[in-house]
Amino acid sequence: MQLIYNLKLLFIILWAHLIQNALTAITSSSPAISGITKDIVANIGEDIEFNCTVQNVGRLSVSWAKRTPKSGSGSVVLSMRSILSLSDPRYTIVETKDNKTDSAVYTFKITKIETSDTGSYECQVIVAATEKITKTLNLAVKHPAIISQERTPKSMVVTEGESLEITCYADGFPQPTLSWERAHNAIMPAGGQMHLGATLRIKEVHRLDRGAYYCIATNGVGQPDRRLVRVEVEFRPQIAIQRPKIAQMLSHAAELECTVQAYPAPAVFWYRSGAKLQTDSQHQISNTASSHETTTSVLRIASISESDFGDYYCNATNKLGHADARLHLFQPVIPVPSIF
Repeated sequence: MQLIYNLKLLFIILWAHLIQNALTAITSSSPAISGITKDIVANIGEDIEFNCTVQNVGRLSVSWAKRTPKSGSGSVVLSMRSILSLSDPRYTIVETKDNKTDSAVYTFKITKIETSDTGSYECQVIVAATEKITKTLNLAVKHPAIISQERTPKSMVVTEGESLEITCYADGFPQPTLSWERAHNAIMPAGGQMHLGATLRIKEVHRLDRGAYYCIATNGVGQPDRRLVRVEVEFRPQIAIQRPKIAQMLSHAAELECTVQAYPAPAVFWYRSGAKLQTDSQHQISNTASSHETTTSVLRIASISESDFGDYYCNATNKLGHADARLHLFQPVIPVPSIF
C-alpha cells in the first residue's frame, strides 16, 4: 500500500511539473510591448519619432494609432506593420525586425510637426479580433499664446458706482500667463501699471476708470498676444459754468455757456421763466461735443432788451438723470463793450 501511495505522489509531482513547464512555454512565447518612447514635448516645425519594441511578434500585426478624445475610446489608425494608413507626406513608418529574438521595432516619424499633432499615440499589437496589447505616449506641441476672440469681450459698459469684472481667455502650450494693462501705461484702478491674472475686477467703477485696457497673454513661445477691451462708464450729467453772471448792455449781443459731462451723451436745453427756448431770430442755440462725454452748449441772444435780463437755466438729461445750472444776465452799471 505504501508503494502505491508513493507512486501516486510521484505521478502528481510530475504532472504539476509538466503543467508548470507548459505554462512557462506559453508565457514566454506571448507577445509583449517591452518598450515605448517616453512622452515628448516639441516645438512647431520640429521632426519627431516614436519607437515601439514588441517581443515575440511572430506574424502579428502591429500598428500606431492616434487617440481621438471626441469619440471617447476611439482612435485613428496611422500605420499597420510597415504600411501607412493615412497619406500624409509628413508621416513615415519603419519596421525593423530581429528574427533571432523574434522581436521588432516600429518607428513612426512625423516631420514638421503642427499644433494639430498634439495628442495621445498608441502602439497596438493585434492579438485577436477583440484583443490587443497597447501602450500609450503623449505628444505636446508648444505653440504661442492666443487670446480667444469669441470668449474675451471687445467692450464693456458699466454704470458709475457698480462693480466691473472682465475675464480674458487664452490658449497655448505651455499654459499662458495673463495680465492687464491700461493704454499709455496709465495707472490701473487698484494702483500700479499692471494687474496679474485672467480677471480684472473693479469694485466701484468711477468715470475716470473708462478707457482702453489690454489683456496680455504670454507663455514664452513666440510673441505675446494682446486684446483691446474698451470700458465705457455711464454717469448722470454734471454741469460746469465758467461765467454764472453775465453783464451786457441793452441792444448788444450776449452769450451764455454751459459745459456738460455725461455718458451717454445728454440732451441739452435752455429755459427761461419755465419755458424752453428755441432757435429763432432772437436766440441761437448750439451744442458741440468736444470729447466723448463732454458737450458745450451756447445760448446766444442777438440784441438784448429789458425783458431779456434775468435767470436762464441750462438743463442736461440722459437715461441716468438730469442736472440744471442757473446763469444770470444783468445790465451793468458801467457800460461794457460788445464782444462782437
